[in-house]
Amino acid sequence: MQKNKYLIVIKKIQKELSALYKKKIKREFKTKKDFQIDPVTKLDIKSEKIIRNIINSYYPDHNIIGEELKKKNTNSDYTWVIDPIDGTKSMIMNLPTWSNLIGLFKNNDCILSWANFPILEKYYLAYDEKVFVSNNNELKKIKTNINADIKNSKLTINTLHSLRDKKVYKHVMNFKGFFKVTGVDAYNFCSIAEGKYDVLIESGLKIVDILPIILIVKNSGAIITDWKGGQNFSEGKVLVSANKKIHNYYLKKLN
Repeated sequence: MQKNKYLIVIKKIQKELSALYKKKIKREFKTKKDFQIDPVTKLDIKSEKIIRNIINSYYPDHNIIGEELKKKNTNSDYTWVIDPIDGTKSMIMNLPTWSNLIGLFKNNDCILSWANFPILEKYYLAYDEKVFVSNNNELKKIKTNINADIKNSKLTINTLHSLRDKKVYKHVMNFKGFFKVTGVDAYNFCSIAEGKYDVLIESGLKIVDILPIILIVKNSGAIITDWKGGQNFSEGKVLVSANKKIHNYYLKKLN
């Protein structure tokens, strides 16, 4: 990793999470509401505790927002946003695309994003104006497919939840290009940053699913907004596109 004072925290977290996942842990789960929507495992909770403990050891005065544990508010300008395991259902089903998501904000600006995929043995990292993907323990700069065009754009949707929206459903049913429902959670966001997809339409997400990876998307040259073109993700609706032309086209479709 290149020099940045917060990267030592990320490196420590990655090391301890890796050690945790090498152990044989029963993937027992409980549900907060409905298993179809929001399962949670012991591994989710253990992962978040590890992440929080390390952050607190380096920056005890920082705020922390996590998915599983109580929010820590110290009135600091800095806030860590954590999704300890993004894609819990994928993990339960032994699919490899679940991840750990961490974002660091200074006031309202994301200054660090990290998406770690333990089973795939890769991670995405963004800070300053840079974004990388790990490749055989080396960091490689990535960028979105800024030359993508509307006609040949590759469209992906994480879950069927988005298809409940009539406008999305109508567009997808008439879509002539490459389309795929993947259910691979944060990996789709990172795939757009890497130029593998051109458009992502998603709804039903939580803040911790979105905020930690914003800088990965933005630093790649891609665009991320809510369905109205703003930055209000409280409704869980997200549109990610490789360039402005495609993004504006899909905003019109969604509104």
